[in-house]
Amino acid sequence: MTFGQQVDILIMNERKKKFIDRVLQDNAFWERMPQIFSLGYALGGALVKVVVSGGSVKLCYASAEDFIPLGWDSTHINEGIFRSRFCRGGMYYTLFEKHGHSLDGMPEVSRKLFCSANSSDMGGEVPVESMFPEMQPVSSYPFGRKMFSYFHPAASNNIITDSGLGLSVFYNCRDTLKALDIAFDSLMREFILGRKRIIVPSSCLRTVVDPESGEVRRYFDADDEVYQALRCEDEKDLKIIDNTAELRVDEHVSAINALLNILCFQTGLSSGTLSFGSASGVRTAAEIESQENRTSRTVNSNRNIAAEFIEDIVKSILSAGVYIGELDDDNADDLRISFSKELDISVDSQIDRNIRLMDSGIIDTKKARENLAESVGGLTDMKGGDENGV
Repeated sequence: MTFGQQVDILIMNERKKKFIDRVLQDNAFWERMPQIFSLGYALGGALVKVVVSGGSVKLCYASAEDFIPLGWDSTHINEGIFRSRFCRGGMYYTLFEKHGHSLDGMPEVSRKLFCSANSSDMGGEVPVESMFPEMQPVSSYPFGRKMFSYFHPAASNNIITDSGLGLSVFYNCRDTLKALDIAFDSLMREFILGRKRIIVPSSCLRTVVDPESGEVRRYFDADDEVYQALRCEDEKDLKIIDNTAELRVDEHVSAINALLNILCFQTGLSSGTLSFGSASGVRTAAEIESQENRTSRTVNSNRNIAAEFIEDIVKSILSAGVYIGELDDDNADDLRISFSKELDISVDSQIDRNIRLMDSGIIDTKKARENLAESVGGLTDMKGGDENGV
């Protein structure tokens, strides 16, 4: 839901705008960002690293499990170590990149490479050039900003309160997730244990000899439709009784929905945002955001952090553009990240809304057609008709 709507990067300088768009497009930024945000929510953080390679600007994507923070201020993490793993020629390589600052305060990246024949062992240190011929053990950049950006969920870290790291959105509700797993497993077992069972008189059973073990096995022939003479003292002993257990589906669905409502409360969503077997059907992220206040507040809080995250990436791209000589300066005072506020409303919803406005006399037919043409992108044919659009 955070990245479910269009994001616009606005900057007045046309040259910078084209450069930013090209770098983001070449590095599949918009395709990878939903995955990056998903990892950030699940693992407590995600990162994008800006790299200058071969005279061009590249973006590297990483999750929190491959990053070790070393320093942060009240707003951002400004130093850390990235871990990358590679496999070549049957050998496993682990590269550590420390992003920090040199003695003169400029961004500096120092690298160490380790090689091992075992994937579970880091191995010994080898020269960085053995795996990456064009990479230096230490690199510095002549501009005063870090070359990576860190995203974390809006929820506060109540485990390490003085840390700049985020916390997984489900860390504080693991007990609820376990209870949901138990409830869902119980629902599945209900169908297994509730299979058809009947009680038959022992005189209705037949026997057959197992050809492999020689054991006599009893069975009931459900296809037997002929009359048979059976000796019994009581007539009720001949009755076949259905002993199938009643499925408790409604009770399980109610329990699962109750647990989902608890999960919604713990993760900052409105009650009913997550539901199982809901009669209202599947709702889009836009519908949820427009109807549920608590969900909307949570999404907006995360979007504010996401906007700062993207803005930080763009500023690093501009600095890298100056470094490779494609831009004259990295001034980004007029940079703005905007999330589209338009809801993803279907064509039928647009039509129904304009019909209600016409029936109430708020707008006429011509205005309704203009609204549809504007919002749906020329859905209606504006040619022909009288002055009222009929």
